Amino acid sequence: MQSHRVSILKAIVFCFCLISVSHAAESDSDFSKNINFVHDKEDLALILTGSTIRKKYFLDIYSMAHYVEKKPTALDDNIYKNIMQSAGAKQISMVFMRDLSSDQIQKSLIEGIQLNTTENEYIEIKPQVTEFIASIYNDVQQNDKFIIRWLADGTLVSLFKGKTVSTIKNELFAKTVWSIWFGDKSIVDRDALISQL
Repeated sequence: MQSHRVSILKAIVFCFCLISVSHAAESDSDFSKNINFVHDKEDLALILTGSTIRKKYFLDIYSMAHYVEKKPTALDDNIYKNIMQSAGAKQISMVFMRDLSSDQIQKSLIEGIQLNTTENEYIEIKPQVTEFIASIYNDVQQNDKFIIRWLADGTLVSLFKGKTVSTIKNELFAKTVWSIWFGDKSIVDRDALISQL
């Protein structure tokens, strides 16, 4: 009887591992290796640094990929800071894996921003946070796409379903948004976001 339970448990763990591996593979294949877009009449070409899946309570929330215009010069422990300090354009592409309300997304983003700022920093960027959150007023459905671009001049451009929903120029705010995924308190496996470098 005991060995039967152990066998069932092993089978469940094995299936869970297969599902996890399958999701990781899907995450990598969902995104292009290179992306191009035009900003200020300039053609920008970015390369994939990696991709991962945001999970919460064992639920898959969204898959995401990160791109940079300029490859980091140092692939060491400071790579995350290097990416956030890089002068070139950067992009985060997300594909939602489940339906979510705009309130859920807003709350999650505010929590991520607060997690990666001091009280004074949050007060300093609060007007930008309010503007950013206000642009997220639509619920999302599975497979909806959301893009955030951090341009070289410090402007953060957000696109939902291919349409621009916000444009905010503030370097500290842009860096704080990026730190949600690349900061010391990242909400995802940030190592996966540099796995293609």
